[in-house]
Amino acid sequence: MQTNLMKKLSPSGEITMYIAQREFVDHYKSVDPIDGIVMVPISKAHGQRLFVEIQLHFRYASLSPLNMLTFHQSAFNLKLKQGAEADEFSNIPFKKMVVVATQELFPLGNIQPPTPHVYTNWQTALCKKMANMEGICPFKLEFPQGSPPSLLVAGPPGVAGEPCGLTYQVVAYFCNDPALPLVKKNTVGFGVRVIQETLPVPLLEQLSLAPTTRPATLVSRQFLLSPGKMQIEMCLDRAVVYYGENLTMRVQITNNSNRTIRKIKCKLYQVSQLSFAQGERRAPLYAMETTEGCPIPPGASLQKSYILMTKLQPHRTNENLVFEASVNRGDKERLSATTIFPYTDPKEGFAILVSYEAKIKVYMGGSRQFQSVRSTLGEVSARVPFFLFHQTPRENIENEDATVEVPNNQVVSKPPRMVRLSSVDNEAGKEPPLLLEW
Repeated sequence: MQTNLMKKLSPSGEITMYIAQREFVDHYKSVDPIDGIVMVPISKAHGQRLFVEIQLHFRYASLSPLNMLTFHQSAFNLKLKQGAEADEFSNIPFKKMVVVATQELFPLGNIQPPTPHVYTNWQTALCKKMANMEGICPFKLEFPQGSPPSLLVAGPPGVAGEPCGLTYQVVAYFCNDPALPLVKKNTVGFGVRVIQETLPVPLLEQLSLAPTTRPATLVSRQFLLSPGKMQIEMCLDRAVVYYGENLTMRVQITNNSNRTIRKIKCKLYQVSQLSFAQGERRAPLYAMETTEGCPIPPGASLQKSYILMTKLQPHRTNENLVFEASVNRGDKERLSATTIFPYTDPKEGFAILVSYEAKIKVYMGGSRQFQSVRSTLGEVSARVPFFLFHQTPRENIENEDATVEVPNNQVVSKPPRMVRLSSVDNEAGKEPPLLLEW
């Protein structure tokens, strides 16, 4: 069996890092750890210290000066205000790097961890294979609880530059003082990402994250200078929807006002919010407009179901939509699922919170003196949130300790595993396969 093992060298060629995967799943209570190996020539270390750490990189760039977000000065020492000053800061990006986990590999010093790390099979096998080499340092880094997923915000089409988002890197480096800036030639790292595991509906209901009944709302509106009320009762067929499935919206509209309903519009929105800032941004995911059943005169009602698609539309722009961050070129973009934080308060750190909602809006006409006035007097809307997840099957966990028995009652050991090295520095260069036994 072949296992993919990725390798990368520092610009100086003195540090080599191996990892087996670049995608780590958040299982609600914990995140998969990062297992890897760092190889360095001790003769070239010159008494320096070797560290490995997980870095969280956050980048914010205002995409529109019309919807500026006010940041807390404690987090940024930068405050963007509404009004005339918004245009001055609309194109200023903000970058922040936070070390969420770190470990000193060399020298270990006199302080030993209370419990030794249990390394994976491929780490043990690779250390045995290269036992004659100096400076083999296996490591295991744990993500802190409540680590936000890796997300990127799609910018306007045709605009170059790094997008707004949150990404992770696992980095190994030589230094004398960790507080000093890193030297690029003595640094090597991989971009990794954290994705949230799709929780089953019974668990969501048990954790009080999803309602046991169908989500619904009731909106009643009375208009200025018009007697009577307009009432919208809206209900979704389920609270948890998987990407690509159809969502049914059942609506009952009761028109007890003296105005006539001319048009109905239904939309699905992705709502994104920065955990440390005020305000939120809504990006349309799906929209439909209909006049079926209209006009609805005063004193009449309409009961109807609308089917909405929870997937990207090819004819619509993806601007301001939040996607899962990719680590490899050519990876297909996948829409972000609903963000779930189990135990920690996301407002204490950097995170992009994503949620989804269904919305219906009715447009009405009235007397001639109000028809030419574009205001909220002629619109009534109702919205209901829901969960959007991806149906991603988890890989089967194979039993590595199993043996194969032959008819002669003889036990045959498993053949050695082949590990294919994939060099990140040079995609065209193919590393020779290694035979590792475990």
